[in-house]
Amino acid sequence: MTIIYKFIPIITAIILFAGFRALSLQEEEPAGKRIFIDNKCTSCHTVAAAGITSKTKKKNIVDLSDVGNELKSDFIIKFVTKQEKLEGVGHPIAFKGSEEELNTLVKWLESLKVTKEEHNEEKQESDKK
Repeated sequence: MTIIYKFIPIITAIILFAGFRALSLQEEEPAGKRIFIDNKCTSCHTVAAAGITSKTKKKNIVDLSDVGNELKSDFIIKFVTKQEKLEGVGHPIAFKGSEEELNTLVKWLESLKVTKEEHNEEKQESDKK
């Protein structure tokens, strides 16, 4: 029984370390990514480069892994608030979060700059699933 007591501090330390590590990993997730998920953007979009998939059965889901290569923040803000159109088509739903959340989301979206080759590889992988 005394042998078990010798290992309790070690086991406790391991458990605490694992718990703190899990918390720190959650904190490292970009705030924009969390806003994207919380606002149900995954209903119509994926971000394969960030490990975000859509659970919808809709066809033609748009992957935004390289949106930062194509669009700048000022346009993205206008597009998701229905003030601007992309190739003649407006965003179907206006963003409903606060201005701070919008800016955080757009900053994150603009940071998504996967190369076309990486984007095509990710698309092929997700199509296999």
